[in-house]
Amino acid sequence: MLILLLNAVWPITCALLLGWLIGKTINTRIHQYFSKSIGYFIWLLLVSVGMQFGEVLANPKTGLSLVGSAMLYAGLLSVVTFVVLIPFQSFDKHASDDSTASFKDIVAPIKACCLAVLMVVIGGILYFLLPNDIRSVNVSGHLLYLVIFMIGAELSTVKIERITKQHLYVPFMALLVWPVVAWFLSFFYSQDTLTLMMLGGGLGWFSLSGSLVAELTQSNQLGGFALLTDLFREIFSIIFIYLFGRRFSLSALGVCGATAMDSTLPFVKKNCTASDVQIAIFSGFILSILAPFLIIICASLR
Repeated sequence: MLILLLNAVWPITCALLLGWLIGKTINTRIHQYFSKSIGYFIWLLLVSVGMQFGEVLANPKTGLSLVGSAMLYAGLLSVVTFVVLIPFQSFDKHASDDSTASFKDIVAPIKACCLAVLMVVIGGILYFLLPNDIRSVNVSGHLLYLVIFMIGAELSTVKIERITKQHLYVPFMALLVWPVVAWFLSFFYSQDTLTLMMLGGGLGWFSLSGSLVAELTQSNQLGGFALLTDLFREIFSIIFIYLFGRRFSLSALGVCGATAMDSTLPFVKKNCTASDVQIAIFSGFILSILAPFLIIICASLR
């Protein structure tokens, strides 16, 4: 098991570390290129994931079951994380400006989530259109490591001004809730606790979890479950930030999980204070670093 764990961990570690080291040496112009282009590589990864999971997701019986189970898992993770962080919330601060949230503010992140779903759907369609010798080529693993490399380069630019207790509360409670919810749902789902922990170990990082779980378990059904769980979790995080970001910012940031420092960060900036943005970057950074290793460890122990 130790050999399996090391074999799975070292490519992720090398990709992250290499990206971080290169990110420290490249100039601002190349960093900007990375920031602009990473989205396109994530789209390609999602298309390849859709091709990989096409047969599973297109099956009416298994597809609907996966969607329902993943939505419930993501919803429970989001609600419980939100609730447990409420006692740590300071209620004596408000948004740093007088701007009010409007419905149009939620359009961009919702559009991004819909686009991610569209990429998966396109991949699923290609699964049925392309000949077997082409669709059998698994490129998602290579794209995953490339995306992790670029994430490593992005993480090299992260700067935290000051770490407070609230910085620690958010990722800690998100990590604490994750196994508890997995254990609870194991009484109702066919999967055991470790398997459910593996499926939720992406902590919202949907472009990582689906392909990594499928690669580790050789199961497209489990990979599809992980992908949908984190995709729904990101959608829920957008809704929670939109509805509660000003009043319960720590709770909303906890729901965001690993996405707090990237895809949901613009919305955090709009609905929360400057100090909350720093907490979001710190929490997202910690959870993004941990997510691939949590998935790998759970997959090795199950």
